[in-house]
Amino acid sequence: MPTSYSATELMEMAVDTEKGGKLFYETVAAQTKDDNLKGLFSYLADEENKHIRVFEDIAKTIKVASDELPANWEEVALYLKAITDSRYFLGPDKALSLAKDAKSTSQAVKLALAFEKETLVFYLEAADMVPTLNRPAIEALIKEERAHVRKLTGFLQTCQK
Repeated sequence: MPTSYSATELMEMAVDTEKGGKLFYETVAAQTKDDNLKGLFSYLADEENKHIRVFEDIAKTIKVASDELPANWEEVALYLKAITDSRYFLGPDKALSLAKDAKSTSQAVKLALAFEKETLVFYLEAADMVPTLNRPAIEALIKEERAHVRKLTGFLQTCQK
């Protein structure tokens, strides 16, 4: 991966992440016998699909001027690389591997929760790096990611009782 990213590259990374999350959720939903988990993960797969469309739309409109990049761009790029190198920043292979490794409802939810948290961190950072025009869309997705974290946390608490 490059040591710095354009806003367009950030959106491509976001789309890839959402595609990986969607694949993870769909795979677990298809293989689980737990109807509650199937419902939750089917819902989250649909949410990821919506996010894909939002990021693709943003990518079409981005025209980054150099004065819109953060002053500490090199530092930010290293931080983003650390996030994207994580095991939870999913690509198709990682998504399928993690989904197949999930042996229980609790484990599947913990994996999903880790993915959503890392995605949230990435989007919080990305929000500062896209043109001002596109920030409201990123901020709306951040709000949704936070809701996913809360939903998964609540579900995890009920399945551990």
